[in-house]
Amino acid sequence: MDKIENDTPIPESLTDTPEAECVRQLVGRRRWLKLGMWGALGAVGGGAGYFMAPPSVVPLFFNGLHAYAHESHPPIVHQLVAAANELVGKPYKWGGGHQFLFDNGFDCSGSVSHVLYRAKLLDKPLSSSAFARYAWPGPGNYVTLYVKPGQHVFMHVCGLRFDTSGTQTGEGPRWRIASRSYDGFYPRHPAWL
Repeated sequence: MDKIENDTPIPESLTDTPEAECVRQLVGRRRWLKLGMWGALGAVGGGAGYFMAPPSVVPLFFNGLHAYAHESHPPIVHQLVAAANELVGKPYKWGGGHQFLFDNGFDCSGSVSHVLYRAKLLDKPLSSSAFARYAWPGPGNYVTLYVKPGQHVFMHVCGLRFDTSGTQTGEGPRWRIASRSYDGFYPRHPAWL
């Protein structure tokens, strides 16, 4: 059994997870306390795999429905999270969010467009094909969009996934901690984020 600072054991069920590796890397820098407080190991599902924020970024707090930014996050991250939280619970609707900013349902690119537009990072809705040319290639520090041109787009904000693709067909936009396949997806990020 692995041990972290003060000989506290990492539970067997978490030993080979990204969360445990993150804690191992942060021992000695005392950042694991902050990460633990914000849910790195205490997230819903405990040992469920999910994408971690870069080590220098505090992950979002997630209560199982809504996400909350930490006071250390830049104001734009707070805006992104607030806009995404407003879409949680809306149904999936093909083409939703493209003609009307405040639609009664959203598809993948419509929900990501809505969140970026509300944070003033986009001036009009984009399709999943158009997101392949959005902003800068590669992952960002706070925000990363994952684009499979013409098929799907979703985003990570400080390590938490905002996506319309989940455990059931037809789910609308939601925050999710469960990992997913990244095969065929290209990471992109807004400048400075």
